[in-house]
Amino acid sequence: MTAGIATAASPDPAPVPEVKDESGYPRPPVAWIATAILMLLFGLAYLDRQIIALMVEPIRAEFGVGDFSISLLQGFAFALLYAICGLPLGMAVDRFPRRYVILGGVFVWSLAAMSCGLAQTFNQLFLARVVVGAGEAALAPAAYSLLSDLFPKRKLTFALAVYMVGALIGSEISLALGGYLLHAAEGGAVLPILGPVPAWRFAFIMTGLPGIALAFLALLLHEPVRNRATHAADTGWRAVFAFLSTRKLFFAVQVFGFAVVIGLAYARGAWNPTYLIREFGWTVAEASYTLATYGFVTGLFGLLLGGRIVDWFFARGVTDAHYRYYVVGGVILTIGGVVAYTAPNTALFFAALALPSFPLNMGAIGAAAIQLITPQHMRGRVSAMYLMVTSLVGMSMGPAFVGFLTEHVFQDVNSIGTALALAFGIFGPVVTLLFWIGCKPLRTATAAANGPGR
Repeated sequence: MTAGIATAASPDPAPVPEVKDESGYPRPPVAWIATAILMLLFGLAYLDRQIIALMVEPIRAEFGVGDFSISLLQGFAFALLYAICGLPLGMAVDRFPRRYVILGGVFVWSLAAMSCGLAQTFNQLFLARVVVGAGEAALAPAAYSLLSDLFPKRKLTFALAVYMVGALIGSEISLALGGYLLHAAEGGAVLPILGPVPAWRFAFIMTGLPGIALAFLALLLHEPVRNRATHAADTGWRAVFAFLSTRKLFFAVQVFGFAVVIGLAYARGAWNPTYLIREFGWTVAEASYTLATYGFVTGLFGLLLGGRIVDWFFARGVTDAHYRYYVVGGVILTIGGVVAYTAPNTALFFAALALPSFPLNMGAIGAAAIQLITPQHMRGRVSAMYLMVTSLVGMSMGPAFVGFLTEHVFQDVNSIGTALALAFGIFGPVVTLLFWIGCKPLRTATAAANGPGR
């Protein structure tokens, strides 16, 4: 039985010999090439995930649905199988070559993204979005696990931040490219076999198509050889739950704290284009191009500088740096979010929203905290469980909270700004409180994982 587990957990049948530096990790060029590939694939994932934010009005018009139904497409539909499929895929990440897990995931979500443009009913569109989530569930646990084997702990947050730049690129390209495609095919487009299609369907199909070819980049990823003895001692999910039970408070804060941050990030991303269109009378093209440029600049600073700050403090012995960052970040979210969405003009809106971009770009810091305290042979499953809850809660509740307020509480489609201001005003302080509670458990968990490490 032990031998069977060890065989399943091993990498490729004929693994490439390790090329390592003096720290025992692969040499930097090897690690950074893998990071660049993962970043590109993550960008593709976010392109297919986020482009729907530009299609609120045409989908509403074609299927006769309201803002709350749209919010389900933006959040819950995607998060449903993204969360559920994360668990078996996390197991696959821990036991099989991660490059193949990623290859399959990219292929599935790309086909599903194209299928969104073929949906003839709202339910079919909902189902296609569900399958997009199922495919994308493969990438993050595999990427986290790979990067943790490629970089020492003191450099991990920044490496994850570079990977997360892919999400930033994909999000902003979804706005710029989506806006261009919608404008270029404003009167509809004619596709081979399909014939005439509306602009929003054309955009879905064209942005999903590249993933069919780019999926095979996963085969170029360097796969570090994992410790077979450790895998052989792994007793499956029982060992994972035993590990989690020793750090209950840490994982409670980690999961629910970052779920709240993700909820605010997705609320902002899902509704910002519609907010500018409804509140200030912008066109889709104006909103998409401006938000793409603004989001890329502020997000790039937020991701990379945030990762550097946390790594700098962690390397100097501040082992709760990942959470201290969000104790302050919650205050910034509260003040910046409320001011931005009650601003009387767009200049103040963009100025006030700049600082919250730092804590809202949380992916690298949240992922790094998990990797730092989790044994190598459990990282895929623990990451998948973390992503399951944060995604299901954050991705679903963030956009839905705003859509529910506009449609059922205020009963006014032009109340998006008020709804967003309330979201930041209520949940920003929750972020500060949760991470303040989590600082001591993080220090304890890091110490149990042998301190800052290499």
